[in-house]
Parts: sequence; C-alpha cells; structure tokens
Amino acid sequence: MPATPFKTIGVLGGMGPQATMDFERRVHCVSQRLIPQQFGAGYPTMVVHYCRHPLIVLGDDGAPRIPFEPDPRLLEAARRIGAISDFLVIPCNAAHKVREHVERAAGRSVLNMIDLAIDEVKRRGWKTTGVLGMGDPLVYTQPMSTLGIRFETIGDPLRGQLNAAIFKVMEGAETDEHRATARRGVATLRERGVDGVVLGCTEIPFLVGAESESGAFVNPIQLLADAAVRRAIAAV
Repeated sequence: MPATPFKTIGVLGGMGPQATMDFERRVHCVSQRLIPQQFGAGYPTMVVHYCRHPLIVLGDDGAPRIPFEPDPRLLEAARRIGAISDFLVIPCNAAHKVREHVERAAGRSVLNMIDLAIDEVKRRGWKTTGVLGMGDPLVYTQPMSTLGIRFETIGDPLRGQLNAAIFKVMEGAETDEHRATARRGVATLRERGVDGVVLGCTEIPFLVGAESESGAFVNPIQLLADAAVRRAIAAV
C-alpha cells in the first residue's frame, strides 16, 4: 500500500445514474490495475452525490438552455461534496460548461473531462473528428473550433432521435431501436470521413455497446476514470 493516503474523489453524478455507476465501476477497474491490492483497501475513497435533477438548466424541449446555467441544486451539492473531498469529477459532459461555477461553489478543482477527451483526439492525430452528444455538443465543438480541430456532428431529425434514446438510457428503458439510432449516428459521421468519434454524452456508450471500447472511439468517461485514480494516488 502507498506510504501517503489517497486523495478523496468527490463525484457529482446521478444524471444519468447509469453513467455514474459506470464511472464508479471504471474507477475500481483502473485502481486494480494501478494500485497494489489488499482486500478492499486498494481503492481511493469516493464521495458520490447522485443528483436527481438536471445538472444544468434545461429548456422546454429538454435540451440545455443557451447560455448554459448551473442548476442551483448542483451548486449546493458541490459545496457539500467540496467540504469533504480533495478534488471533484462530474461524469456528465454537458455539465462541464458550468465547471467554473462548480469549482467556485466547491472550493475545489474539477477534473476536466472535456480537456481529457480533446487531448486524446490530438494524441491520436485524428484529422477530422466526429462528435456525438446530447443536442448540439457545444461543450466539445466550441473548444475544438478554437483549437482548429476539424469536426463533424449530426443534424436533425437524427439528433432529436438520439436525444430521445439518451433519455431512455437514463430511465433504464432503452431498446434495440434506440441502440440502432446511435449506430445510425456513428454511420452518418463515418460517411463524412471522420477518423473517429468522440462519445460526448455518457449515455451514448450504452447505446453503441461493446464497440465503444474500440480505438474507433474516444470514450471520455474512461479517460476521466483513469485520470481520477492517477490524481488520487499522486503524492500529496
């Protein structure tokens, strides 16, 4: 076991619950790879808050309101979690548009999943990147535009169909039809010549299935889990 204690990971999750549970599972798998195990002690401490509401303010259509606004309940949860954690993670892509609000409320840094994913795109040397997300995935396309990274997204009506499929994953009620919608989204991007696809909503890997773990995709939730463990076990 390490000579210094692990840092405590504060998790602001719950939207959706399946994605948060997936993040927790991945953290434990990464820990088993990076930390000498001894019974149940070889894992960083995690304090997890399941928000049972959207993390950002939504419009009447269920899509994030532009400009993005944090839900006040998210900031209250951030204050509580920040008091007992060393750093925070948010296993939700769109919520990173209000990351700075969360950091101020928590008094702690938030590990930036968006930066991790974009850095991975650059590391892989993709010339054109497909981005799938909830609605218009501005949380990725805006920084990509600033950095000069070429990207492709899907449009309506497929975008609206994918949104509906994402909500069904949150409810634990996705069907083969919803999974087929995600596959159509991937196929559409591939037809446009992308080198790979960023799965820019934490529910989309559930729809894509096992292929989401392949090198054809960047799965930000896996990158976040790996980075969270590495930060938790780094020297204080």
